[in-house]
Amino acid sequence: MATDEDLLIEAAKRERRNLRSGRNLIFALIAAAICAAIGWVLIFRVRSFLKAIPFLPLGTVTNWLLLIGIVAFVIAGLVVAGAFLLANPRKRWGDPAVGGCPTCGNWTLRQDTVVATGSGAVDLKTQPKGVVTLCGTKGCNYASATVTTASRAG
Repeated sequence: MATDEDLLIEAAKRERRNLRSGRNLIFALIAAAICAAIGWVLIFRVRSFLKAIPFLPLGTVTNWLLLIGIVAFVIAGLVVAGAFLLANPRKRWGDPAVGGCPTCGNWTLRQDTVVATGSGAVDLKTQPKGVVTLCGTKGCNYASATVTTASRAG
């Protein structure tokens, strides 16, 4: 069985790989496109279809459709803004750490707090939590972890 430190290092490497791949950005942009499509359908298709039916008093319904469509567009815009701020693949993983890498000597250490998920995680309360330091130099595999909350899996 892997130690808590090994679980934390693998979780940190997985987070860094996901950030660099742009997968989170793509998922966020897909979610924004779905919200925008829902807003467009409600405003320009369903609402206009209902307004085209003669002698149908649906003033309140069409107003609500307009409001819900506008809210969907606003949510789509917020998701896009959040995606470019938080899930940008050019953003570096973690915060800069003081000191040079013990393996390669470069000053490219980054550290962040990580919760190890996966490996049959039931809930976050039983998973280890700690600070992981990774080297940002290509080809350097230096990684260290300090467990702050040990796993409580029994």
